[in-house]
Amino acid sequence: MTGSREICAGDVRFGLFLSGWLDPAEANPPRRLDAHLSRAAAAETAGFSSVWVGQHFLGAPWPVLDTTAFLGRLCAATKSVELGGIYLLPLAHPVALAEALVSLDHLSGGRLIVGAALGWAPREFAAFGVPMSERVSRFREGLRIMEQLWRSDEPFDFVGRHFELHDVRMLARPVRQQGIPVWVGASSEKAVRRAARLGDTWLASSHTPQEVLADLSSVFQDSLLRAGKDVSRRPLFRHCLVAETDELAVQRFVDAFDSYYRVLGEWGIFSQVVGEGHAQGAGPRLPAGRAIVGSPSAVARQIDEYRALGFDDFVFQVGLPGTAEAWVQESISLLGSEVLPMVQTHAVKEATR
Repeated sequence: MTGSREICAGDVRFGLFLSGWLDPAEANPPRRLDAHLSRAAAAETAGFSSVWVGQHFLGAPWPVLDTTAFLGRLCAATKSVELGGIYLLPLAHPVALAEALVSLDHLSGGRLIVGAALGWAPREFAAFGVPMSERVSRFREGLRIMEQLWRSDEPFDFVGRHFELHDVRMLARPVRQQGIPVWVGASSEKAVRRAARLGDTWLASSHTPQEVLADLSSVFQDSLLRAGKDVSRRPLFRHCLVAETDELAVQRFVDAFDSYYRVLGEWGIFSQVVGEGHAQGAGPRLPAGRAIVGSPSAVARQIDEYRALGFDDFVFQVGLPGTAEAWVQESISLLGSEVLPMVQTHAVKEATR
């Protein structure tokens, strides 16, 4: 399979998440960026529909690439895939971010999607001098201001709790008439209801366990009904690794995943997002409900379980720090050549029953 697939209504889409983490021990840092760009190219060739970049600040023990700069490079490195960027809205000034996002939208030819995130790491908020208690109010104000800047034909004023603007107008507009899609990240019932009201869809986190997703998916659907809204896409982020056999995939995955979550655990991921009951515990093991790992057929079955919850747009983080690049490339290839056709066939059969 070569080139990006034609997308049809009700189709199943695959995306690739590039974390932007760099290995500080890498003797040649540009080589690590080349690896990320190679992954993006491989995903596009394999028929993936999107490539995503996350956002963290003061990354440790792995430094992380700046989100906007990384997306700008991906604009030139890809041709047809959508480009998604996760942004921590409470830590951004909405005018500066609105300008940057429209610039990226134009550089990509209208391929940009914004993942609007609340943020969860206390260390990042402390570094910016922003109280975590202000996350929601800053998020709401920032999103409202950006949408007005993108859509208002006339200068406008905005007076809020955190931002005050007078007689502002943004002449640059998104490429698409409907604007830049905003997918709102959420990991709790209250946040999912907020996503249904404020965003184009809910962006389900890779950190949220499958058992929790089942309840949150029902909450989202109920919130859409109450708001009289519908969404065309239901995206889900998941960690993923595919190999020829289940045993080989697990063997390649668990050590890197354990190291990754030990670091995020120190940042506060379990206390702030996942819940202490879902901490990894002692020793590396396959996490329950936070990753899709196995042979192509096993991975297809796992994806079908999430499709049963309503998700149809799967963005895979393939290759945590410490994962051999050859394993990452093999996973991307298998996802495109074997897993995607299987899942698509299942979806077509279900739709024609």
